[in-house]
Amino acid sequence: MRAHLRRYHLQATSLLVQNDRQQHFELYFNHRFLNRIRWAQIAAMLLVLLFAVLDVLSLPAHVWKQTLLIRFCVILPVFALVVAASYVESLQRRLQWILSAAALVVGLSIVGILWVARLEQTPLPYEGIILVTIFFYFLIGLRYRGAMLCGWLTCAAYVAMEWHAGLDSQRLWFNAMFLVSANVIGSIGSYFLDSAAHQGFLAEQALRDLAERDSLTGLFNRRAFDQRAERAYRQAAREHRPVAIAMIDIDSFKAYNDHYGHAVGDLALTQVGKVIGRHVQRPLDVAARYGGEEFVALWFDVSEAGALDILEAIRREVQALGLPHARSGSAAVVTLSAGLVGSTPTGPGELKPDMHTADRALYQAKQNGRNKVQTLEHEPGVRAG
Repeated sequence: MRAHLRRYHLQATSLLVQNDRQQHFELYFNHRFLNRIRWAQIAAMLLVLLFAVLDVLSLPAHVWKQTLLIRFCVILPVFALVVAASYVESLQRRLQWILSAAALVVGLSIVGILWVARLEQTPLPYEGIILVTIFFYFLIGLRYRGAMLCGWLTCAAYVAMEWHAGLDSQRLWFNAMFLVSANVIGSIGSYFLDSAAHQGFLAEQALRDLAERDSLTGLFNRRAFDQRAERAYRQAAREHRPVAIAMIDIDSFKAYNDHYGHAVGDLALTQVGKVIGRHVQRPLDVAARYGGEEFVALWFDVSEAGALDILEAIRREVQALGLPHARSGSAAVVTLSAGLVGSTPTGPGELKPDMHTADRALYQAKQNGRNKVQTLEHEPGVRAG
């Protein structure tokens, strides 16, 4: 049963991490192409105005009045709304959804303009649909799924409209083939562009990981921890969630290094780091090597009591590694001590005081004999041995 629950927890954690990465890529994509998205909408609005002039010059008055109504009351406002949304930070996370909805409205509106022309027995070239299709796939800043959805739905709507309007079958067949071909080309091209953007994102993530990770333990370094912990505290304050933060130190590590050598000391740090990392796996939890033999860990939406249980599990697992420590003074093997504080943040600037409190608790754990987890509010959680 425990094994089943552990597998479920790991699968859930993996899914959360994947979703978190996907959300990060969405943000990366939107921010990378933000200026392109804005300028594409502005260029599209200028083209709408140009085609409006062409409508007035080439179509009968009773027809261009209807087409201009669609252009000015539907298409132009949609483009303007996308530009406005791109400047609202809270909407940038949903920019792909906004773009997809806007693109679909525009595509169906162009079909509507052609429908009006067909009803009035006025020739209007269908190639405008192909231009809109190219715009969906390559200019607007849509990812390939959104672009394909809009492109193929617009294609289907156009074919259905022309069939309903009674376009002769041969002409409808040729028009449909060209439009389908444009969508096939656009789908393939858009997929490769999206894939290239994703590879760029992964490369940047890899470089960021190299800059943010401790090369020995694989945990975050001090700078990366400070940044992530600040974000976690801000989110906890917004959502009124508890956080727990712990300062963790390997007992008598200087004596260990002096006795066994730095190479063996590095191996001990690596193994201890792996133990800590196994207990800090959720997207908003953070663990780091804070310097030398000192580690720090933060658990989001975990009470102090819950974090105390996690730290005790870490302490026991480190002791169970059985790494000999002849100079410990508290045990025959490598052990660790930890200071813990739990809180529910209410505003900015609370991270550093909590870390200072956890550090004082760690000092008390050392003073009380090491190989302990300590909070300042309670007596030492001995449970050693």
